[in-house]
Amino acid sequence: MGETGREFSEKRQKEYSRHRIVIDERERMSVTGVTEVVSFDEESITADTDMGMLIIRGNDLHISKLNLDEGILQTEGEIESIEYTDGDISDRGGMFFRKIFR
Repeated sequence: MGETGREFSEKRQKEYSRHRIVIDERERMSVTGVTEVVSFDEESITADTDMGMLIIRGNDLHISKLNLDEGILQTEGEIESIEYTDGDISDRGGMFFRKIFR
């Protein structure tokens, strides 16, 4: 028996929700398992993922692709660090972020 459209869609969603980070020469980054981009500017990108809140810091950062249906975030720019955190965050550089509850 073949899969129904719903079964195929649910199976595909599970595949996309796997969290993975690939960094290419500290200039390009691909992240899967992204559920939301909370904030971004040229120095940081904060995203909610299946594995917790992810903070990407660097210089001249840009989001080159964002597809939340598939959970994909791709960035370009000079990547200096990545950090995971849980819940609300406040970084040492003075940026204050509070997650908006739905």
